[in-house]
Amino acid sequence: MNITRRRFFIGGAAAAGAFGAFGGSRFFCSAGFKADGVPKLRFGVVSDIHITKVGDGETMESWGNNLTFRHALEWFRNQNVDAVVIAGDMADNGMVEQMEAVAQAWYAVFPGDRYPDGRPVEKVFVLGNHDYHGYLYGDHAAKLYPDMTERAKHVLRSDFAARWKRIFNENYSRFYCKNVKGYTFLGQHWDDGKGMETKYGSCDFGAELQSFLDAKGRMLDPGLPFFYVQHPHPKDTCYGPWAWGHDNGKATKALSAYPNAIAFSGHSHYTLTDERSIWQGAFTSVGTSSLRYTGMPYDEFPPVGYENTPTEGSQAWRYDAVKLMSRFASGDCRQGMLWSVYDDCIVVRRREFLSNLDLGDDWVLPLPSAEPKPFAFAERAKKFHAPSFPSGAGLAVSTVKAKNRGGKSRDGKESIPAVEKDALKVVAPAAVADKNARLYKLEFAAESRDGSKRTKLIVPEGFNHALGHKKAAASSFCLFACDELPPGEVRFAVTPVNCFGARGTPLVSGWVSRPPTDGPSKG
Repeated sequence: MNITRRRFFIGGAAAAGAFGAFGGSRFFCSAGFKADGVPKLRFGVVSDIHITKVGDGETMESWGNNLTFRHALEWFRNQNVDAVVIAGDMADNGMVEQMEAVAQAWYAVFPGDRYPDGRPVEKVFVLGNHDYHGYLYGDHAAKLYPDMTERAKHVLRSDFAARWKRIFNENYSRFYCKNVKGYTFLGQHWDDGKGMETKYGSCDFGAELQSFLDAKGRMLDPGLPFFYVQHPHPKDTCYGPWAWGHDNGKATKALSAYPNAIAFSGHSHYTLTDERSIWQGAFTSVGTSSLRYTGMPYDEFPPVGYENTPTEGSQAWRYDAVKLMSRFASGDCRQGMLWSVYDDCIVVRRREFLSNLDLGDDWVLPLPSAEPKPFAFAERAKKFHAPSFPSGAGLAVSTVKAKNRGGKSRDGKESIPAVEKDALKVVAPAAVADKNARLYKLEFAAESRDGSKRTKLIVPEGFNHALGHKKAAASSFCLFACDELPPGEVRFAVTPVNCFGARGTPLVSGWVSRPPTDGPSKG
């Protein structure tokens, strides 16, 4: 790639913020750069593929089969990748048959770990919590195989070493190092080494990484990136300190001495349209989303969170039971990435594999790693301005019947029934399709004439899709039960917000009268 290092850094953070999409025939028009060479290394990245069965006779859109994974592998093959990274949760319930379905898709596309012309392609796969103890979720394995001896034959965790060797034709190690075309890949499986003796829990992420770096870190070329893969997010990196599913911080500490380190992690399923999926600090950390469904931001705003997502914690059922809206449907968004490593930069292409659309501009990381860091959150926030609604748009408010979700505590001793209520439905139009002002959330506020306010957060339609997807052009709505609003007239304000918290100009309704809480529904 003909980009001189001197020329790359002249523009500093300002030039970095102006970079557009490129790769192959795509150009850096604003800076005058062109990706016109063959990358030194190219690899695909997916995570959380959650396979339950082989996809024969099914459609790619259905749940659990390996067809989306195979489709992604075929696309990676067409891009001439040298390796494929999977950041955990391959077998949804940790069963042997499910991991065999993973291998079936892999070897259908890369027989013998090779291209048809004999070129090798490397597997950089790690286990996640579903691979490790997913057989316990809902007593999955016990229900299928009540006899413990028979059950052990079907559970991966009963003998990872033997299962892995047979299924993937390579030796198994909880922590491993692979070299792909001169670049180092490190992988850490979710595996505490205790077999089926323990139930839930994690492993000591970062401990074996630290030992490896202490022993061999000095031999890593500081002029080249190296890549580390684990399932949970390294603490206080991608998505920020609130991120659901982060580790205990040891991996972050170990990698912080290596500015050329790039970590991949999954677990949360968070969307790649959230620009906080990539973080640069002492090193670079990337959330890898999911090839099965987009995860919701469960605990970004505790304790209630979003009106159309689940929340987390022992008392989460109380908050979710009174919500009037069902959970956001995200199974039609299955994401992955293509990483192309050149002499002076890395180009990252974000892809959705049902629509076959790119999710946004390519990320471009300068090499070798140096200051300023264009993907530090503070720098990224400068580039992405607040979302906006179309000029002349307004809100639609109507009276409807709505039923809360209902729910019960885990021990079954407490419950909140689902009941039908009078409610006001507030509909907001889609935000303007602007790649530098992607809508991340909507704040719906109901205000009375005395100034009291009731506010709810909504995950908007299409926030996880490409801007060209039909869902990105769809309206979003929020429901307010009449008995949760103050008496008399209310008006509504809906504010669009991006992933860094920049707030756009709200749309405001006129004053409306809500019906009496015991009165008939209108509209």
